Amino acid sequence: MKKLLILLILSLFIVSCEKEKLNDTFVPASEIPGWLKEKITTEQIAALSGQYSSLEVSAWIRYKFEGNYFFEYNNLLSSTFPPIYNFDGLIITTEQEPYLDYHSKKCCKRFVWKGSSYIDF
Repeated sequence: MKKLLILLILSLFIVSCEKEKLNDTFVPASEIPGWLKEKITTEQIAALSGQYSSLEVSAWIRYKFEGNYFFEYNNLLSSTFPPIYNFDGLIITTEQEPYLDYHSKKCCKRFVWKGSSYIDF
C-alpha cells in the first residue's frame, strides 16, 4: 500500500510538471492576434483534410524583440529563413533598420501552433 501511495504521488507530480511545461511553451490564446488565429484555423483544416503534408512539420512561433512580439512561420522542409510578421500581420525584413539585429537579439521563444511532427531544435 505504501508503494502504491508513493507511485501515485510521483505520477501526480510528473503530470503536473508536464502540464506546467506545456503552458510555458505555448502562447495563451488571448495573446494571439486575430489575423494569425485565422491563418492557423485555415492551416489546421487543410492538415486534417490531408491537403498539405508539410504542415505536419511546421510551426508558428512567437519571439520578443525590442519589447514587441513577432511571429515566424517555420517549416522544417523550407531552405529559407521563415517569414517574420509583426503583431499587425505585416511582413518585416531583417535587411533594414530597425530589424538588422533581429536574429541575434530575438528572445523568449513560445509556440503559437505546431504541427504534429514538428521537431524543435
